[in-house]
Amino acid sequence: MADGRTDRDQEMLPLVRDVLDKQIVDVNKCKVAKVDGIILALRQNRPPRVIALEMGQSTAWRRIHPRLGAFAEWLRAKFEPGQGPVPRILFEHVVGTGIDVHVDIDGKRTRALAWEDWLEERVIAKIPGGRRGGKK
Repeated sequence: MADGRTDRDQEMLPLVRDVLDKQIVDVNKCKVAKVDGIILALRQNRPPRVIALEMGQSTAWRRIHPRLGAFAEWLRAKFEPGQGPVPRILFEHVVGTGIDVHVDIDGKRTRALAWEDWLEERVIAKIPGGRRGGKK
């Protein structure tokens, strides 16, 4: 290449700059969540491999301090509707990055919207005129 970069450089994705803290947009162009963590698989004598993108407050707080992350995880496990694992999207579903991270799956499959769905069903739906999208 004329600018000194190799073909391998063209394939590289700066994860912290281009992925971490970016908005995830699903196949329906709906905002799902922010990328709070990146899961890597360490391999002997080879570079790490990106496995998944993780979403959730416990992951975000863990980046600040492990104890904050542990406390946020305890709160999530105790109070989150459904109490499943921290939502992840496999990296193979990422189709593009830029201002947002675009994925080729429906965001509802991720459980990232568990709190919003719980609030919609248990609180907002009971407020007159509070239904999303004109549902009756």
